[in-house]
Amino acid sequence: MSETVLPDLRLVGTSTAAGGRYNRVKITGECEVSGDLACRKMSAMGNISVEGTLSSDELSLTGEAVIRGTVRAGTIRGRGELRFANAARVDKVDFTGNVSVRGDLEAERFLLSGACSIDGLLNADLLEIRLYGPCRVKEIGGESLVVKRSRVSKLMGLVNAGGPAMLTADVIEGDSVELSNTEAGVVRGNRVVIGPDCAIGKVEYRTSLAVHKSAVVKERVRI
Repeated sequence: MSETVLPDLRLVGTSTAAGGRYNRVKITGECEVSGDLACRKMSAMGNISVEGTLSSDELSLTGEAVIRGTVRAGTIRGRGELRFANAARVDKVDFTGNVSVRGDLEAERFLLSGACSIDGLLNADLLEIRLYGPCRVKEIGGESLVVKRSRVSKLMGLVNAGGPAMLTADVIEGDSVELSNTEAGVVRGNRVVIGPDCAIGKVEYRTSLAVHKSAVVKERVRI
């Protein structure tokens, strides 16, 4: 964002706002924003709903955020629930809880401890998911991809019980891929590790492939 001097916005309790451009936005309570919202930094504790697009250099959340429009952010961190009704482009996601995206999610770093539902492509240079609940993603792509199950089934009540801690995807592709507790149609990569409790239709690998004794891989192809 430019260096234009922008006002701050502070909302407390149950409130509404029309949207706009701000420097810092601080929300405590329950807030509905009726239009597009752009800011340099946002801190929200409670519930926030944005009917338009959201653009923020930094977003810190404790609670629930529902964004109807597209999302463009530098960093999103916090715990609770994120629900995006459209595509999102974020430099870094470091979140604990539930993440739901109705479109594609692109990030340089995607670090999640919890559960997720992503209807489109999840693309991240570095992806680390620690499963506390079910993750359903249509396609995953990136450089370094790691998926592991947490040793606990729930995380402080932040992950809704909706099934086992398992990742389900049509296609997973990366340079370095390490998976456990994953069901996928195709896994493709340079170095691939298929860990415990995986069920994979086909693995296509270039340099190396390791498969845990409890995993099921129907077809292995070196490319």
